[in-house]
Amino acid sequence: MLGHAAIALLLAVPLRGQVLSKGTRQPLGGAAITVDAVPAGEADDSGRFLLEVESGPRRVQVQHPGFEPLDLKVEAGGEEQIFRLAPRQTGERYETVVTPPDERAARTTLREEELTRVPGSMGDPFRVIESLPGVSQVLWPLALYTIRGANPGNTGFFLDGVRMPTLFHFALGPSVIHPFFLQEINFYPGGYPVRYGRYVSGIVAAKTAAPQVDRPHASLDVRLFDAGGIVAAPFNEGRGNIAVAGRYSYTGLLVSALQENYELGYWDYQVRAEHTMGPGRLTVFAFGSGDHLGRRVLLLSQTDDGVTDELQHIRLQFHRVDVRWDGRVLGGRAEVGMLASRDESSTSITEIASRPIAMRSVTAAPRLSYGRALASWADLELGGDAEFQRYWPTSEIAPEMRQDLFQNRDVQALGGYLGFTFRAGSRLSLSPGIRTDVFLEQQAWAIEDSPRLTVRFRPAGDVWLKASAGRFAQMASLPVAVPGFEGFGLDDYGTQTSLQGSFGVEAPLARTLSLDATAFYQRLHLTDLASLFLTDATTGPLVEVRDGRSYGLEVMLRRPLGQRLYGWLAYTLSKSERAIGYFRQRVPSDWDQRHIVNLVLGYRLRRGYTLGSRIHYNTGRLYPVFDLRTSLVDYRRLDPFFQLDLRVDKRFVFDRFVLDAYVELVNSTLSREVYDLKQEVNGTLNSRGYRIALPSVGVHAEW
Repeated sequence: MLGHAAIALLLAVPLRGQVLSKGTRQPLGGAAITVDAVPAGEADDSGRFLLEVESGPRRVQVQHPGFEPLDLKVEAGGEEQIFRLAPRQTGERYETVVTPPDERAARTTLREEELTRVPGSMGDPFRVIESLPGVSQVLWPLALYTIRGANPGNTGFFLDGVRMPTLFHFALGPSVIHPFFLQEINFYPGGYPVRYGRYVSGIVAAKTAAPQVDRPHASLDVRLFDAGGIVAAPFNEGRGNIAVAGRYSYTGLLVSALQENYELGYWDYQVRAEHTMGPGRLTVFAFGSGDHLGRRVLLLSQTDDGVTDELQHIRLQFHRVDVRWDGRVLGGRAEVGMLASRDESSTSITEIASRPIAMRSVTAAPRLSYGRALASWADLELGGDAEFQRYWPTSEIAPEMRQDLFQNRDVQALGGYLGFTFRAGSRLSLSPGIRTDVFLEQQAWAIEDSPRLTVRFRPAGDVWLKASAGRFAQMASLPVAVPGFEGFGLDDYGTQTSLQGSFGVEAPLARTLSLDATAFYQRLHLTDLASLFLTDATTGPLVEVRDGRSYGLEVMLRRPLGQRLYGWLAYTLSKSERAIGYFRQRVPSDWDQRHIVNLVLGYRLRRGYTLGSRIHYNTGRLYPVFDLRTSLVDYRRLDPFFQLDLRVDKRFVFDRFVLDAYVELVNSTLSREVYDLKQEVNGTLNSRGYRIALPSVGVHAEW
């Protein structure tokens, strides 16, 4: 007589299924399958499983980290069934991603909701940096940032290792890359790794990632100011994928409705394709953006009409194509790439230049890098990169009055670097490195060595002490980066340099809190704006060389994203000075801001709701005031600025798509931003400012 087990075996039928994420339809490989309360197996990488079970109705339970468990009855022996797991909306919604600290340099890493849901950022990942320690926003709501007291033009922005001419549209400041194209952002306030170069301040390095490639995917974003989307699909049986993204602004319609004398608009695009090639991947990435600001002004006319109107403008545009291969070579990882670009900028606004000026430039930039582990206690990193640039300025300035910035010129920058990381057990790591850059412009040239050292030491438990020191170099630059207006003045101004040093501590304060505190000091040699009172870029030198220094303390208390309540408290105490005049009098820099506080919080409610807020406070910058009575300049501090931003998100999860909607109000307190001080002839001090509250409404659909 057959036993029960044997009978069950004879009566067994297949149970086929696939486990997918509800909404995005992402396969959930590794999902645990339980049948009638007995563990039965796991889903493979495609989310599929095949089990032998007794025929008839069976109770199936499916679990996967970060998703709500699924428990339902199914009929065994039929066709493949789809099991859709809903993403967890509250509590530990995300898997914990353990990211070891960068032994080469201190950094802050942002991912997931921290990239797109921080209040005050209007859903833009790069604007989140204005809430981090060490960062001062020059004038809200413009996306102009100074890091550790240097000029905004001294900060470098990189995308997949490619240098960006600018990161933000000047119209309300969204970044030039679609938000959901980004995987993570690493922010180095100073002492950045040797693979990055030619900037004397901080580095913002972003990484893109192809969306899901198991099948065609698409997402659509509609905001109050613009609309955009991404379409991605696999090809060649999954060995390759392609993604196309873009955004177009209709702010021009809004601005025209409010003020008929102004025109405003921007657009951007990204195309990314990658495919397996040998032991690695070949990636082609093309991206670009354009901005336009037009203003209609009334001018005196020589005709009988008396007055006439004229449309003045600012136009910025750039295009980039990057081809790179990265993969395993000789026991390590290598990357080789080539970038080609074209930049254009022009303006006819008389407050900037009395005569129209324009700039066109092209760039070719090859690069090569290689890294590998030499032993369990030592790593190697080496490589080189170059930029070959050609500039064609156009202006109505007389040739004998043209500055170097407004002359045709060829510029080359060649760089090589070598870095090591040495570890003594699990408590000490040393990362020495050196980078050498050669700058050439016309008949002038300069060689700059940039040695660097980062040390990390763990005295006890999970407490780490960290220190870094280094030297950094950059060609002369405008205080604010403008596409095409760079690579000038090597013979007149030389190079910009900085000597940086920092010391800090990283420590857990509780199970879900971490503390990061860093003190810094740096000596600067920069091309500053010659004068805030210069009103015409064509009448005299825009910049002059100045020495300076900055020092301060940065503190960040952070609660991780995986918690229901998450966010951070960031505080910056800093001082920035410049030496001016024949006697090298030490005065506050144009970017000196003493205290900056940012409190960013998010809280997940049930049913997919998330509440967020950001509290910002900064003491005003010291500002030069010209005294008409004495013709002397005195420094007065602008009024402090307090800002409260509010945001509500709601996620709707359907079987085949996900819909995220949000409402945001930036500067809900309608605080006044003061940007200028004027002293009248009678001695009265008048301030100029504005009150703006920016509402933002948007939806993001993904399927």
